[in-house]
Amino acid sequence: MEYNAKELLKQFNESMVNIRKTVPAEYEAFMKEKETVLKSGKIPEKTKWLLLLVASTTQKCPVCIPRAVQHCLDAGWTKEEMLEACMVAVLVGGSSAMTYVTLVEKAIEQLKK
Repeated sequence: MEYNAKELLKQFNESMVNIRKTVPAEYEAFMKEKETVLKSGKIPEKTKWLLLLVASTTQKCPVCIPRAVQHCLDAGWTKEEMLEACMVAVLVGGSSAMTYVTLVEKAIEQLKK
């Protein structure tokens, strides 16, 4: 199974530039919401990115997964911690979510420094 996290993120980011140009107010509102939700509060930002990774796995989002993985790596989460957390997604998403855990593993390997 071919999955290129770096190329997927590159293509996504290129599309986001076009979206920002087309609907700048809506784009900025989305980015502000994301910034507000993900900043540290009662739950540290580091943990919120791990939660986002689990949610991305449950929601089966092949673009969200590498973005969350990169932030988790940057925050210091280990491969083992990320994969263990993603197994919670399998409890909610069923065996089809396991397919996306494999994408998490591939993204970790491709994006780790």
